[in-house]
Amino acid sequence: MSRSSPSLLHRCLLACVVLGAVIPVDAMAQPAVKPTRGGTLVYPVHMGEPSTLDCHAGNQSLAFRVSPHYSSLLKIDVDNYPEVRGDLARSWKVSPDGLAYTFNLHPSVKFHDGSRMTAADVKASYDRMRAPPTGVVSLRKAMFEDIASIETPDASTVVIRLKEANAAMLKLLAMPYACVYSAKLMASDPSYPSKRVMGTGPFKMIRYAAGSEWVGERFDGYFKPNQPYIDGFRALSTSGAATTNAVLSGQVHYNVRGLTQSEVERVRASRGSKVRIVGGETSTGLLQVISVNTRRPPLDDARVRRALTLAIDRRTGSSTMERFTAIHLWGGLSRPGSGYARSPAELESLPGFGRDIEASRREAKRLLAEAGQTNLKINFVNRTQSPYWGVYIVDQLRQIGVTVEHQMNETPQVAARKASGDYDLMIDALPEYLDDPTVQWSVFKPFKDNPANLTRTDDPKLLELFVAQKRALDPAQRRVRVQEMEKYVIEQAYVLPLFWQSWKRAISNEVGGLDDMPSNFLMQDLADLWLHPARQ
Repeated sequence: MSRSSPSLLHRCLLACVVLGAVIPVDAMAQPAVKPTRGGTLVYPVHMGEPSTLDCHAGNQSLAFRVSPHYSSLLKIDVDNYPEVRGDLARSWKVSPDGLAYTFNLHPSVKFHDGSRMTAADVKASYDRMRAPPTGVVSLRKAMFEDIASIETPDASTVVIRLKEANAAMLKLLAMPYACVYSAKLMASDPSYPSKRVMGTGPFKMIRYAAGSEWVGERFDGYFKPNQPYIDGFRALSTSGAATTNAVLSGQVHYNVRGLTQSEVERVRASRGSKVRIVGGETSTGLLQVISVNTRRPPLDDARVRRALTLAIDRRTGSSTMERFTAIHLWGGLSRPGSGYARSPAELESLPGFGRDIEASRREAKRLLAEAGQTNLKINFVNRTQSPYWGVYIVDQLRQIGVTVEHQMNETPQVAARKASGDYDLMIDALPEYLDDPTVQWSVFKPFKDNPANLTRTDDPKLLELFVAQKRALDPAQRRVRVQEMEKYVIEQAYVLPLFWQSWKRAISNEVGGLDDMPSNFLMQDLADLWLHPARQ
């Protein structure tokens, strides 16, 4: 960005408004304050209405509603993020070669209908995700492609055998969409689980009114002693703006959507000591990117794509975007602060991350001239809910002589254009439900088998690098492989990385057991939360 452009951009934006170990579940941290029982927790869900009630086929909008009703084999551990802890599994061990995972299940786990949950239900559920029957959709199929078989030597033991080692396998088994279903009910009821919710989680489903609320109540037969603590929950359907208003009015106990600093100040002015503000100092796993359609000439030319990423002043942009969105933290393709992330100095060596933006833009103009694209005109497809991204990209690419037509569409139209390939640049975000490259970079697997790849590339080297990082079991070796892939993606400019989320939240002082977290996909089952009677 030129020295004169930040103020122009501000005005434009304002106008838009260890292998082999046995791991016991009991090792997990216990709450420092003794929880109390009772009350109804209320929280907002701003991601739209789910198109199915099936975890295996659902997205974020479903996960925030349905997670309290189901259990999974493992969960991501909020106290040791991004490591795992047991859920249905009370302990497990991994063979020295990393090809066999043996899980011992909690005894006497019951489904909400009173039937007993066994290893057969775990097997049927994970088999359904990795090899869905005809007519069944599993958005997580590719995540489990390394599983060769799932065995159940007895009712309390599950053995998962892999074709090849996968460094991320435990985390994949812990993904929030890995709901365990009743094998018997799947065989007898065609509406289950796409239209009926019934699991072993801490809460039973009571009702769902689309556009209004999702309601659950405590399951007294839950297998974890004394949990859940609250009587029930209500997940309110809201928009992004309505979420902030609900926090301001005290209608909800906390927000899921990240707050900007101005919104934080409004909440403080309105609620005062009734809420605590947490988060914002570190990033979560949400990275906003712009995907480049490599099947649209001249974007099939790596020189043109690299020119686009060189044009973006991410350092200045980070402080600018902080005024409009919680997604504003500077970083590469690995979450800043994670074990795979480059240091800021290391990141500066990659295209688009250097300190001298004027030099970067001179190089961008040179590349465009070399490619014969000095008057490049392209479109950028964006969601109507976030116009500031369009204003930002238009301004940044204008600095190197590229004209961008900003096209804002509603969510269904954006989805349709993603599917058809009708875009040059597309707003996108890497999968955030697990902070691991095997999940977050799965979008770069070949487009021919992966419709989530909005770059639409079938680059064999990209696949080779992806496989290499997930096969590396030694953490130090894996870090090297991960950074090799990051470097290649950025140099090829398949995506234009923007910013990571700074997750600021307002939490009512009525809520116990909830504080700052590195991911909004943690503690979704609500089993560990409680409400202080004296503060309600």
